[in-house]
Parts: sequence; C-alpha cells; structure tokens
Amino acid sequence: MTEPSLDGGADAGPRPTVTAGIGVALLALAAVVLYDAMDLAPGSVRGVGPAAAMRLVAAFIGLLGVAHLITAYRRRRAAASVRATVPANRAALAWVLGALAGLMLILQVGGGFIVAAAWLFALTARSFGAPLGIKSIGIGAALSTTVYLFFTEVLSLGLPAGPLERLLS
Repeated sequence: MTEPSLDGGADAGPRPTVTAGIGVALLALAAVVLYDAMDLAPGSVRGVGPAAAMRLVAAFIGLLGVAHLITAYRRRRAAASVRATVPANRAALAWVLGALAGLMLILQVGGGFIVAAAWLFALTARSFGAPLGIKSIGIGAALSTTVYLFFTEVLSLGLPAGPLERLLS
C-alpha cells in the first residue's frame, strides 16, 4: 500500500463527501437561478436580455455541479482505503477573504465595478501563487472592463459605476 502524497498529487484535495456536497449545492443554486430567470421578461432586441444571460449562468453552474459529483465519485472509488490529509492553506484563504472584503469596501466607497473586480482578480491570483504585480492588476483590469462593457452595453444591466465607468460612458 502506498502512502498518500501531500505535494498536490492525485490524492490532494477535499474529501469526496465535501466535493459531493458542493456539487449538490451548485445544482440547487443552478435550479434557483433558472427559476428566477423564468420570471424575467425576454429581451426586446433579438430575444437576448437578462433572461438569456441568467439561463446561461444557470447552465454553467449546473455543469460545475455535475463535474463536482463526478469528481467526488471518482475520488471515492480511488481512495477507498487511503485518506489524504492535506493541511489547509491558511495564507491563500486569507488572501481570498481580503480580496472579497476589499471588493465590498471599494464598491461601498464608490470605486466602481472595474476597480473592485480588478482588485479581486489580482489578490485571488496572489492566493494561487502569482506575484502581486502590474501583470495581475492589468489582466484583472482588462477582464473587468470587458465584463463591465458586456453587461452594460450588450445586456443593458447596471453595474456599480465609479470614475472609470463614468469615463467609459
């Protein structure tokens, strides 16, 4: 019998029951999002509107839930006799929680969606090991600007506006 690896190998990750629980929660969330999308009016231009975006989001969440359930099943079969105990990465968790707290603070003080989402991206990337620098901030700013323009211009949905958003519109 082999010893489980603690270096991020095949045995690393949450227990199968945790993964299955996350999968069930994601499927329930997808059902709630889909149910809410049914109440939205269809878009006035070519049938694309908030309801279409919500259905797409529900589909992606549902796919993630199914993927979690499949992963849990495979891990349960593979780890029938061996349990891997991987210590929690508390530093990475602290970076992500700090990123979320900063996102809320930036939105509360009127910094706008683009700055807040770029902050969230950069610090989450830091939690995964990327250095906190201009590259992470630039990628986060480019992605958040794209998301902002898609939601405001294509879907006509309002996101929190700050100085950069007012400059774009």
